[in-house]
Amino acid sequence: MNMTPMNTPSNRREFERNFHITAEIMREGKMHFSAQVNGTIDGLSRVRYLPNGRIDFLSVNEMARLHANMTANIPVEMISQKFEKEKN
Repeated sequence: MNMTPMNTPSNRREFERNFHITAEIMREGKMHFSAQVNGTIDGLSRVRYLPNGRIDFLSVNEMARLHANMTANIPVEMISQKFEKEKN
């Protein structure tokens, strides 16, 4: 297996992009959570937006941040293939 380091965001734009990717995958029903990952679900559900539509950094906990960064690093093709296999 070829392991590559995870790309971490270097600015606010990339950070918010990771959260928007995660939200879109969740909206499409391509991400499911086990009952044992309460911290991730709680963290993602507590992310708030500022009046200008930006993400409030103070509302993001470590689990939500790590999950968004991990999700943004998974190739889209891999997510789509897994979803299609489960659907059929």
